[in-house]
Amino acid sequence: MNDRKYVILKRNHQILSLLFHGNRLRFATAEEEEGSVIGNIYVAKVKNISANINAAFVEIAPGFPCFLALSEAKNPILTNRSYDGRILAGDDIVVQINKDAVKTKQPAATCALSLSGKYCVVSLGRPGIAYSSKLSMKVRTRISEALKEEFALLPKGIGTVIRTNAKDLKDYSPLLEEWKELTAQLKELAEVSVHRTGYSLLYKKPSDYLIRLRDTYAGQYEEIVTDDEGIYEEIAEYSRLHPAFCICEARLYKDALLPLHKLYSVDARLKEALDKKVWLKSGGYLIIEPTEALTVIDVNTGKVSTKKDDEETFFRMNMEAAEEIALQLTLRNISGIIVIDFINMRKQEHSDKLMAHFGDLLKRDPVKTNLVDMTVLGLVEVTRMKINRPLKEQISQL
Repeated sequence: MNDRKYVILKRNHQILSLLFHGNRLRFATAEEEEGSVIGNIYVAKVKNISANINAAFVEIAPGFPCFLALSEAKNPILTNRSYDGRILAGDDIVVQINKDAVKTKQPAATCALSLSGKYCVVSLGRPGIAYSSKLSMKVRTRISEALKEEFALLPKGIGTVIRTNAKDLKDYSPLLEEWKELTAQLKELAEVSVHRTGYSLLYKKPSDYLIRLRDTYAGQYEEIVTDDEGIYEEIAEYSRLHPAFCICEARLYKDALLPLHKLYSVDARLKEALDKKVWLKSGGYLIIEPTEALTVIDVNTGKVSTKKDDEETFFRMNMEAAEEIALQLTLRNISGIIVIDFINMRKQEHSDKLMAHFGDLLKRDPVKTNLVDMTVLGLVEVTRMKINRPLKEQISQL
C-alpha cells in the first residue's frame, strides 16, 4: 500500500490539499472553491492616483479594487492610449495580481507580468537570466553551459528565472520546452492585450492545487486521491496537457459509508496542525505561539524523567525537537521571524551539533529559510520567507 498520498477534497466551501506520509500529515493548505486571483492578469481601470504614497488604485472588476505601487508600473501596457510616462485616472492598464488581500489591505498588483512553470519563470521588463537562491553554483553553471545558445536568443525585454525544481533534471529539454512555451505565451499575451478593454481577464492561473501537484518535489507523493469528480477530471486533463510534469495518475475515491475526509481524519489532523502544543515521541513537547511580530517556539521536557544524565537526555530531545520544528514550519506555513527556545545544554559540542543538524533540516524546506544564529541567551533565530498566508488563516472552519 502506498504510504505517500496527496489527498485533495472539498470541505466547508474550500479545497483542501493534504500531503500524508504514512499516518503523518506533512503539508496542508486550503483555497476557496472559487479560486484566488493571485497570478491572474487583467486589463484594469485606474480609478485614482495618490501622489503622496506614489500609488494608483485600480479595479480588475467593478467594485474589486487593487493597490498598484507606481514603482511596480515601469513601462506599463496601456490599452486606451500610448504610454507617455504618466498613468492617469481613467486609463486601462494591464496588471497582474501578486499579493492577496491581508486584513484591511487590498490585493496588490504589478505591471511586471510573469508566467510561472515548474522549472522556470519568464517575465516582462526584467531582462536577463537569474537563478533560484537554492540552486548551487555547480547546478547554475551546468544549466548555463547546457543552454547558453538558447538563452542567447532570449527576446528583448523578457527575462527568465530558473526555479529550484530544475536541480533534479539530468536532461534539460523539459526546461527548454517550458521556457519556449512560456516565452511565446507571454509575448502573445502582451500583443493581444492592447486590443482588449477594461475588466478583461487576459490570463487565469491554474488552480492552486494543480500548481502544488506540479511543483511538489519528486518522491514526495506516490498517489493522488480525491473524491470530487471535477477535481479528478481537472487533474487528468492537466496531466494530459503537461506530460513532462510527470504528475501521478489520480484515483477517484468512492465510498458512501466512509467519506474521504473521515478515512483520513481530516478535521482532527487539521486541529492538531493548529494546536499550540505538539507532543514529541520522547515525551517532551513544543509550544508554538504566533504573535503579531514573530513566532515563538518553546521546547519543554514534559513527561521525561531527567534524574540521570540530564545533558544526554536534553541533547537527544533537542535533536528530536529540531526535526519536529522543521516539519511544523512547513505544515503551518509559519513565516517571518521565528525564535526557538531549546532546552539549555551545558556542552558547546552539543549546541554545535544541534545547530548543524537544524541547519541541514531547514535547507530541505522548499521555502527560503535562514538559520540566523544562537544568541547568548541560547535562543535560536530563524527567518522564513512569506509565500502564502499561515495555515491558521487559510482554514475557514473545522
